Amino acid sequence: MIDPSAPPSSDPLPAEAAAAPPPRRPSLGLRVRLSVLWMLQWGITGALLTYLPLYFESRGLSRGQLGSLFAVAAVGLWVAPIVVGQLCDRLIGAEKYLAVAHFFGGVTLLAVPFAADIFSVTGEGFWFLIATVGLFSALYFPTLPVVSAVTFRHLPDPDSQFGRVRLWGTVGWVLSGLFVSVWLGQREAMQWLSRNSPALRDSLEHADSLLRRLAPVDEADCFRIAAVLSFALSSFCAWLPRSPPPTPTSGRFAPLQTLGLLKDKQFSLLIAASFALSLIIPVYTLEVPALLVRDGYDPDWVPAVMTVGQLSEFPALLLLGLCLKRLGVTATFTIGVAAWALRFLLLAVTDATGPVLAGLALHGVCHVFLIVAVQLYVDSRCPKDLRASGQNLFAVVTVGVGMPLGFLLSGTLSEWASGGAEAPSRLLFLAAAIAVSVVLVPVWMVGRRRGRVEAT
Repeated sequence: MIDPSAPPSSDPLPAEAAAAPPPRRPSLGLRVRLSVLWMLQWGITGALLTYLPLYFESRGLSRGQLGSLFAVAAVGLWVAPIVVGQLCDRLIGAEKYLAVAHFFGGVTLLAVPFAADIFSVTGEGFWFLIATVGLFSALYFPTLPVVSAVTFRHLPDPDSQFGRVRLWGTVGWVLSGLFVSVWLGQREAMQWLSRNSPALRDSLEHADSLLRRLAPVDEADCFRIAAVLSFALSSFCAWLPRSPPPTPTSGRFAPLQTLGLLKDKQFSLLIAASFALSLIIPVYTLEVPALLVRDGYDPDWVPAVMTVGQLSEFPALLLLGLCLKRLGVTATFTIGVAAWALRFLLLAVTDATGPVLAGLALHGVCHVFLIVAVQLYVDSRCPKDLRASGQNLFAVVTVGVGMPLGFLLSGTLSEWASGGAEAPSRLLFLAAAIAVSVVLVPVWMVGRRRGRVEAT
């Protein structure tokens, strides 16, 4: 575990930690419960995120409206962290909050396709669609930092053990993304199986006919699949380890106490850099699915193609603990920022399959060495009774403020860059690569200076 009493000017990995006794291993039952928690949590996102731009475009949303919709999807985090942090750090157990939030999140997911269909048919009611998506985001997004806080709380040594639990979130994302693609593209899947397995042709045709009668494929099924996972997670919370609010030691209103963390220069640097990156990253979310479609991929199979990125999280998560111990959090974070710059550059250079897939495959380093590293750092700096609020502070700065602005900016730039053309992505990716490089410079300089100080 990172020493929370380390001086603010140093990386939270003191040398004396090497002499400490090895941490005890979490029990098998605890590992299984936390792993299933992460698998369902990210399974919801995996069923939705990669397909949403294509789904909403098929319902008649413009690029600007799509940017506005994604921006509003994060507005719930403006208020939710204050409420959620206070609830989980002062009033109720975190597992109880997760159960309630995911149940109502599942209900809201079932309502989103109805709102989208109303807009598609009438051209009106965009406000209703925005309100529905915003409500889901207010229910779902605050659960992410709470799940992190619960995991950090129950693992004896999060720095070395978190990656092995968190990778099951990647499993959930990959499996749900693949399932959405196979479900939406089941006709193509059946035809491929029929061509390659002639002996099963009759059985496959019978199964295909039965599926079409019982459960005809609809693009909105991605929401229904995510809703089923949300209801499943709500029920599973009954088996999570109990996480009652810790004894308060830092004041009655927990979210306000976390603002004192900003006095730590390193903490402020990582939060500021994360905020800047959250303004730029939405370019990837909005443009990559459309780029893959222009490259010839069937829209139904885009979620499956994009799981290439999630697969790279496995080695990144397993290497995270080693990098934190050997390099420190600032250097690890710097690697994550550099990976984002390289990723955007690869996507900007050409639409060829090789560079595009390489850009997708960098997701593991981009996400794990940046977001997960900061989450571990926040957990190490927060007192036990402020950890849910601390994770929510990071979430509100990045997902709650930075990303809405980023989506609005990205949607506007996408419409401007297209100018009637079909493929503005390359120009936007180049601009994003330059912007990330600008963020990289001060982070790299601070990390280099800290490394020289620690060496002496």
